[in-house]
Parts: sequence; structure tokens; C-alpha cells
Amino acid sequence: MKNNYKIIFAGCKDTTYECMSSLIEAGYPIELLITLKPYLAEKNKVSGYMDLTKFAENNNIETYFCDSYSLKSDTDRTYLDNISMNLLLVIGWQRLIPEWILNKLDIGAFGMHGSSQALPFGRGRSPLNWSIIQNKDLFITNLFKYNPGVDDGDILATQIFDINPYDTGKSLHYKNTISMIKLLKDNLGNLIQNKIELRKQLSIIPSYYPKRTSEDGIIFWNRSTKEIYNLIRAVTKPFPGSFTFLEHSRIIIWKAFPFDTRLFDPYIKPGEILHVFQNGDFIVKSGDGTLIVQDYEKLDNIEIQAGKCLNSANYVYKNPFKFPE
Repeated sequence: MKNNYKIIFAGCKDTTYECMSSLIEAGYPIELLITLKPYLAEKNKVSGYMDLTKFAENNNIETYFCDSYSLKSDTDRTYLDNISMNLLLVIGWQRLIPEWILNKLDIGAFGMHGSSQALPFGRGRSPLNWSIIQNKDLFITNLFKYNPGVDDGDILATQIFDINPYDTGKSLHYKNTISMIKLLKDNLGNLIQNKIELRKQLSIIPSYYPKRTSEDGIIFWNRSTKEIYNLIRAVTKPFPGSFTFLEHSRIIIWKAFPFDTRLFDPYIKPGEILHVFQNGDFIVKSGDGTLIVQDYEKLDNIEIQAGKCLNSANYVYKNPFKFPE
């Protein structure tokens, strides 16, 4: 084990791999990776987890498998307190960095957070998914310096990209990954030399996106076509998916599109299945139109037929959060 590390990564996801690979290709040596073993990732339900062991070995990167995702265990503190650290890049690590680690870094810890508006709007969890659900048309990825608080650090640089009507949670994840790579490549040279200028976040009351769970994917068919479409595309694969019920049997909907507003009686009850094609695609009534469902998964052997009604099966959904508008 070395005593002094210039560039350290903390991460355990596909975005960690993408960013590390790009920096190595650009000629930046990464000396230490702080990451998770698979069992700890499963325990903490890390979405998009990637085992980076082989990648680190192939690139001669020393690896530390932490004892706790929070880095607060005695084992983690003993290891990390005994080394000198210059710069920590936090990519694909869904936890705060303990203040004692931030205080011992010569340059600091830097990571990414984005939202559909400038920070401090939209701090918190799942901002890509929420931005689609809220029908936003752009996203701002920020490279910022870590403080002990939630996404509240000063900003070094930003990258903006489009959210178009065809984007899904997966395509936005790709766009965000490209943005992170660009921000790192453009700024890492100055970061290593500690020649940077930071700017404060806007002086407004912060807003926070809540954590999403699989149960947040429930579809209420009395809502508008756009609302339903946005939900479906926001949480499709690799996320848990949106879902509905047919005769108390859950159906996961992976792909659906707005279909038409004129072909069917507007007074038909929302959720009613209007037509089933021979290939299994089916049309369903929304609050103000129709959608065609083209990719779905039945969890039980139930037949989808015209005239049947998709519903919430008396599903009680309570979300206590007030979302940023």
C-alpha cells in the first residue's frame, strides 16, 4: 500500500467504469479505487452496480473494498486515515463522503449532480427520472466540490443536454455519462494542479427530489396521456418499470406510446383495453386519449382482452413528498 495518492476514485457503478476508462485513455493515472464487493452492493440495493475488480487489475489500480458503503466503519477509517490523499473523484457512489475524509484531502472531493434547473433546485435522488416525469426539456450536469451536506457544494463546471420526447431513463443515463466524461476531461488538468475557480450555488431555497422505489411506478389511467407516457419512459429498463393491474394481477409495462384522440369514444372509462392486436400489442384508454402498449410483462397467466379494464386494484399509494416544480 502506498502512503500518498494523487487521484482516487470512489465508485461502484457503470458510470465509474466509463469515467475511469476515459481518463485512463486520456493519459491520467488513477492510483486507488474505493469500491464495493457484490454482496455489499446487493445489501445496499445499488442500481447499476458493476464489479470493477478485473478492470482495476488490468489497469494496475490499487483497490480498496470498503467495509461499509457509508465509509464509517472502524475498518474503513483505519485504512483511509493512514494514507495521504490529494484528489477524490466521487462517481457512481450514492452516499455522502464523511467529513473527516473531506478534511484530509489536499485538493478536495469532487462529484456530479444534475437537475433540470440550476442548483440548488433538484438536489437529492433520481433527478434524471424525475426530469422526464415532470416533462422537462433539458438537464444540467454539475461538477461540484463535496461538502458534508447533500449536493450543496460549490460548482466548478456544468454541461447541459437535451431531454427530447423520445428519451427514456436509459438514454438520459447515457447522455449524463457523456456529460460527466466531458466535464472531467475538460477540468481534471486544472484540478490536479489545484488551479480552479468555484462558484456558489444560487441563493434560493433548495428543493429536493425524493428517492424513487419500484412502487412509484404505479399507473393511474385517469391521468393524461402525456403524464402516463412520461412515467413509463422514465422508469423503463434498466429501472423497475411502471405497472398496472388486470383482475388483481400485476402487469409491468416497459414501452408504450401516445396513440390517438379521435378513433375511440372519449367517454370510455380510463384504463379500458380498447383493442388487442394479433401480436399482443394493445390499446388502452387514458384520461384524455389512448396509448398503445408494445412491451409488457405479465406476472400471472392472465388473458388481455378488449373490454377488460386495467386498474389500480384498490392500490393505496401514499407519497408524502412535495416535488420541485
